[in-house]
Amino acid sequence: MCMAENTTGPIETEIADLERRLQEKRAELGADASTPYERAEVHEAVGERIQQSVPNYQPAPAASQPVAGTPSWQDPALAGPVQQLVNVVFTQSLQAAIDQAVASGNPALIDALHDVLADEFHSQLLERRKVEPAP
Repeated sequence: MCMAENTTGPIETEIADLERRLQEKRAELGADASTPYERAEVHEAVGERIQQSVPNYQPAPAASQPVAGTPSWQDPALAGPVQQLVNVVFTQSLQAAIDQAVASGNPALIDALHDVLADEFHSQLLERRKVEPAP
């Protein structure tokens, strides 16, 4: 999945909001806010954001590491539509992309968008902290 190189605009707002929500969640749980975010934490937070628009959406639990094999968003039937939705996140907002995915009526597309955004947001958060992902 080709994510945009330019990290200004709507995506910066979304990442800052995600980071704020993750910090709040860690504070509620009494967890260490200084450690890097695990992929599963980001996956869950993105899933919660989708559930705000689709209350019956039940994302599959994320492993702490991506599973071997082809990610859902690389499925040839989903790659194009997912890339279009990712472009919407970068040019408009996460909510606009979620709304379009929901309007498609395709649960697989919603899951694929969830997965690609969780991976991208996790990468962005790791990059900002200049740490390497866990081995």
